[in-house]
Amino acid sequence: MFKLILGAFLTAVAVFAWEAISWTVLGWHENGYRSFSDESAVAEVIKANVTSGHGIYVLPAMDEPPKVATAEEKKAFEEKQTKALEKGPYVYAIIRPGKGEITMGTNMILSFIRSLICAFLIAALLNQVALFYPARIAFVAAAGLFAGLTCDLPMWIWMENPGRDTIVNIADHLITWVIGGAVLGLFVGREPVLDRHGHDH
Repeated sequence: MFKLILGAFLTAVAVFAWEAISWTVLGWHENGYRSFSDESAVAEVIKANVTSGHGIYVLPAMDEPPKVATAEEKKAFEEKQTKALEKGPYVYAIIRPGKGEITMGTNMILSFIRSLICAFLIAALLNQVALFYPARIAFVAAAGLFAGLTCDLPMWIWMENPGRDTIVNIADHLITWVIGGAVLGLFVGREPVLDRHGHDH
């Protein structure tokens, strides 16, 4: 149990360190970001049109037709939405119209806690299997790839997240947990036992 706890903690440190480098040094995430030609004008439009404060906003809004609408009115409403979505502009954005309350220090603490929880979860899984060290790294890396495919690919499929950013995000998940697996595999997981015929158990 001590080795599992120590391994998970050191894995969280390694993962946190890599993610810091990935986001602040490499720049491969930020390189996909775009900016508006007139930020002040866009900011004023956003502040004047938000309806519920901080949250996820979509343009065009995929609302339901009024309940009292006739069948023809509902059809016209849906056709209007479909055309608006096809022609654009399309926006899926997290909008905070006012001052932020969370500090960088708080975000870093929460990020490390998240890394630690993830490390404990994958350590608990790895502790159940008998694998040689390279296979332990692959086991943890596969979990990172699974996370990327589960979290990022749906954003490309359904929310039009650019392909370039999707690939970067998935690759980052994979690299993160290759590093995590390299650390965790030193502490967690059992070596397979070979019988007299050379088969592992």
